[in-house]
Amino acid sequence: MPEEPATGAELRRLGLMLLAQVRIIAAHVTPTVVISESALPEAPEVAEWTEPLRYRFALRVQIGLDADLSADEIVRRAVEAFSTGGFDIVEERRTGTVAARVVVTGSRAGFRIAMNVWPATGDVVYAGATPAVALRAPRARPAPVGTAETVEPGHVLCYECDGLGWCPACYGFSWVVNDTGLRQSCPECQNYRICPICRCAGQLQIARLRRAERAFYPELADPVVSEDES
Repeated sequence: MPEEPATGAELRRLGLMLLAQVRIIAAHVTPTVVISESALPEAPEVAEWTEPLRYRFALRVQIGLDADLSADEIVRRAVEAFSTGGFDIVEERRTGTVAARVVVTGSRAGFRIAMNVWPATGDVVYAGATPAVALRAPRARPAPVGTAETVEPGHVLCYECDGLGWCPACYGFSWVVNDTGLRQSCPECQNYRICPICRCAGQLQIARLRRAERAFYPELADPVVSEDES
């Protein structure tokens, strides 16, 4: 994925901050567990399918409860660790198809860390995510392949794309942004990207225009209609 060096480095820095924060929480909650650097993935994941895409680092570490620790004690320690770290805390008890679990979630400055504990199975999972960051500027609309100044003799700009050449709905990106700000496949070109009328030429030959198409060009004189066409 092409990225701007400054934002790419910033996202990596946020990932390392996340790892450090999870280690601090885990050191208080399950001190016998050492979370290695390999818990942080090498590459970020897509967090929001916006334009531009926004990325984040996320990690997940699963361990088992120590024999001398109860689930209630783990939850108490988690709440204490998040509180000490200045996190906003939410504690939830959730049911599941296999076993119920307790989730303690801490949020601060865009970071989110959750500790999940399953009392029945003794499993503990630390999961965290960084704030989402765009790695590049929004895509610019491409320059048209044809203009009024460059159109060839005997041709007119395409009535569908006005010389753009690319799909006028998605501008050749193959996706559009919906009302919620998220990407979705372009409903016009169906991922073909180019204008369906001029096929990326940006212009149309006047002599080959159909009567219905000529109606888009008031400046063109109506062709002589033969008896067969009338």
